[in-house]
Amino acid sequence: MGWGASGRINEHVGTVRDRVHKTGFDVCVVLDDQSVVLGLVNAETLDVDPGIAVEEVMQSGPVTFRPNLRVGQMPDYVKTERTLRALVTTSDGVLVGLLRIED
Repeated sequence: MGWGASGRINEHVGTVRDRVHKTGFDVCVVLDDQSVVLGLVNAETLDVDPGIAVEEVMQSGPVTFRPNLRVGQMPDYVKTERTLRALVTTSDGVLVGLLRIED
């Protein structure tokens, strides 16, 4: 399975769930209108009332990394937190990309 789709904070869970399932991703990055990262939603979390706002089910303030971070610095965090993925953003929080451990 892939690992990231995006959604807007004002969208309903049903809309985001459909997008996540169609793309085969297991996580949705929630963005504002300027593509600033606001939160994350796991695919399992989307199995609720489709009319609920994404904002109600998202994990707010996910950890992000800057593009200038050395590759060697990220694995320590990833090992400590036992995550296989990381969000890369500008200093203003604008999504630049997604990084998987396999990358």
